[in-house]
Amino acid sequence: MGRALYNVCAYLVDETLIDTGPPATARELVDWLRGRPPRLVINTHYHEDHTGGNAALQKAFGVRVLAPADSVAQIADFYRLPLYRALVWRQPRNATVEPLPEVVETGRYRLRVVPTPGHAPDHVCLFEPEQGWLFSGDLYIHERVTYTRQVEDVWQHIESLRRVLALSPRLLLCSHAGLVHDPKTAITAKIAFWEGLAERARALAEQGVPLAAIRTRLLGREGWMTAISRGDFSKLNMVRALLREPTPSR
Repeated sequence: MGRALYNVCAYLVDETLIDTGPPATARELVDWLRGRPPRLVINTHYHEDHTGGNAALQKAFGVRVLAPADSVAQIADFYRLPLYRALVWRQPRNATVEPLPEVVETGRYRLRVVPTPGHAPDHVCLFEPEQGWLFSGDLYIHERVTYTRQVEDVWQHIESLRRVLALSPRLLLCSHAGLVHDPKTAITAKIAFWEGLAERARALAEQGVPLAAIRTRLLGREGWMTAISRGDFSKLNMVRALLREPTPSR
């Protein structure tokens, strides 16, 4: 109805576009790029708000699309989205995708591919070491993320945050928060928030407090997105994830 629900960013570096937003904005993205058409697209992971413009860009510009190897089959034959996600983003169209190499040259810049699973198993970030740019996909989003989907691995996500923190980025380019000019402080704060939450959740669980009560004490009641997603996107998922044993790194 013409009202923005959520911000999604795509970044153009030379003639390389990093992520393509959701299907709902594909036409606007194509129009914006007509004066500066990309030759290459990189997807940080397979989720529809990062790959939804692929098909439209291929049709308009014949652009190549690269994605993490584990994403290729899903983007090429996109699964039917749950209703709540289809309502927000719309259903993606299939696109021709190639596996992402370890390094991508854009012309003036060199993007190193950094595996960062957790939010999604295939998630990667892109790091430009000379400039200190970190294109972080959905790794960051916000310092105090309290909702997760059932499939997310929060401990693996924390490990990925530590991995990019060790790169000492000077500018974080997030797919939802936009430009973050003090990445070290922001990433450190996110790790501390989740680890502190886990410590408090464990203490309550050891006292025999029920899961739903732990959620309410630490994060408050669920919001409207939990109802619409039928629990797929919830604070309770976050608490469950933090109470699990960390997944061994790959």
